[in-house]
Amino acid sequence: MQLLFFKYKSCRIPVNTLRITLLSVYISTFTLAINHITLSAVHSNRQEEYNIINDLIVNNRNAFKTVIYKSEKKGISDIRKLIAHSQIEESWVYLPHREKWIEIGHNEEAEKKIERRYITKAKLDVQLLDKLMSENSNIVLYHFHPSYRLSLEDKIRKREEDGVPMNDKQIERERVRLLIKSAYPSRSDLLNMIGNSTEFFKRNPDGNITFKVCSHYGITEYCLTDKGMIYLSADNSIKQILRITGISSSANIEANVKGEILERNPRETRDPLKRIKMSPNQKRKSLSRYTIIDPIARIQKAIESMNDEHIRVIFTPYR
Repeated sequence: MQLLFFKYKSCRIPVNTLRITLLSVYISTFTLAINHITLSAVHSNRQEEYNIINDLIVNNRNAFKTVIYKSEKKGISDIRKLIAHSQIEESWVYLPHREKWIEIGHNEEAEKKIERRYITKAKLDVQLLDKLMSENSNIVLYHFHPSYRLSLEDKIRKREEDGVPMNDKQIERERVRLLIKSAYPSRSDLLNMIGNSTEFFKRNPDGNITFKVCSHYGITEYCLTDKGMIYLSADNSIKQILRITGISSSANIEANVKGEILERNPRETRDPLKRIKMSPNQKRKSLSRYTIIDPIARIQKAIESMNDEHIRVIFTPYR
């Protein structure tokens, strides 16, 4: 799997200034309609306890952190199972040189509806993350977007209550649309990436860091380019951050595609010459009226639209 790396050498952003700026931007973007709200930080004075376990799990108990020793490939396999069944997001730091996964999530909550918006909260333990950044010069930050969507359940229920229930085609189309959207890093994911990248390169100017979100269809990697880091260091930081994170909106617009499932006339899809050669049973056999457009092609097209000289994003389907 291709990794996204970039080196931060030429610009320095004061820690307090950047975090205040990111907080301001987070507050300003909170009122926007986005699907995943990932709070970027939680500070704690508690003594960390670690439980070494065999498989990656979702742990929303703050009494301890989980540690798993396994390869990146096997860890991704665990995450894919969590994506299918969990209603809560989780986050880890993966250390490639040690094949070690360390949970960094804190106070994770299932998706809920707040003022007409569907919110998923998944905070990061910044105190632990800062410690790991200081001790390691090559890290990967992983989190996942679950397949579960409260918004779909609510929509199905409301349509039934209104006496116009959704048919299977409508439910499947909405499900696929939401799964496509889950492949994109949200604005708050991008804010986390900006802040954590800056913190990492302060400690490791020649180090490597990449950010990955796992979803139903694959893994999306995202980072700032060298030019993006320089652009971020301009005087009007809030404007620059909004410009960079605003790129995610274009992907979300692409995700609101219509017709992932298209209705078609079976007769128009048959070659007349082939139909003549069909047996009577074949001619009577009806073709499916629906065809599913490849969601991965939709995702890759939208991901391509996110890339420019300031941000680099790559989507890799599961194999």
